[in-house]
Amino acid sequence: MKRIAADGFLARTGGIWTREKLAYLKKYASAFMKAMGPKRSQGLWEQLVYIDLLAGPGRDIDAETNREFDGSPLIALAVRPKFDHLFLADKDPENIAALEARIPSEERNRVTLLRGDCNVLVENVLKRISARTLGLAFVDPQGFEVHFDTLAKMAKRRIDLLYLFPSGIGVRRNWRQAIGSPRSKLDKFWGDPDWRELPAVKQATGDTKNLTSDKILNSFVVAFRRKLVRAGFEFQDEAVPLFTNTKNAQMYHLLYFSHDPVGLKIWNGIKKIDPSGQYNFGLN
Repeated sequence: MKRIAADGFLARTGGIWTREKLAYLKKYASAFMKAMGPKRSQGLWEQLVYIDLLAGPGRDIDAETNREFDGSPLIALAVRPKFDHLFLADKDPENIAALEARIPSEERNRVTLLRGDCNVLVENVLKRISARTLGLAFVDPQGFEVHFDTLAKMAKRRIDLLYLFPSGIGVRRNWRQAIGSPRSKLDKFWGDPDWRELPAVKQATGDTKNLTSDKILNSFVVAFRRKLVRAGFEFQDEAVPLFTNTKNAQMYHLLYFSHDPVGLKIWNGIKKIDPSGQYNFGLN
């Protein structure tokens, strides 16, 4: 849902889960740049870049409180030390117009703004970065518009990935609708038609056998994580707790992928502090 923000430009509405996912992004992007920024002068990396191909208008409004807050592209733009370059894109021309208006003039030389389908644009962006570039990609879909092949292409490059994985009520509803169709948008989302054999899908269609709900959910998320490891990401993890809506219904998992144990170490450190600032002593 769209609304007009106080600055007169388009904004996107969200809820508590929106602020939570952005809190993790801000913490990781800041820690990423503090750790990797000095390595540019040491010659390890030519550039450090941020990639957000579903960037939105750059501003969010809490649907219940009307509180406004920066979206993912403006959070990344404000990170210090600075990213050398940011690749920001969206399919919606209204989102692009609002985002462009919110980028300060002094920052525009380090931003490439693109309009189009993220699954098409990903190759365009990856061709623009060298083999000695380290990237951080934030992939935040509204539904199932991101193809597995898009993530697999990122897995072939030195990119850390934060992916908001739609594991909750939305995907279950779509499973029930798509299970009988020989072709489904979920085929591209999952990367192949094998999603039909997942325990979670069987649960949604009434074939639960002896599996508990926790085992069904975990098998779905773990299976996807393993697919991306096979695609090229060596290290992977997820945020805890899961993101839920105001009715406590599960909506998303925030998944983390990297090629480097240093990245995973950084992630494990920042995820121990939840979005409210509380320390989760039970997390590894």
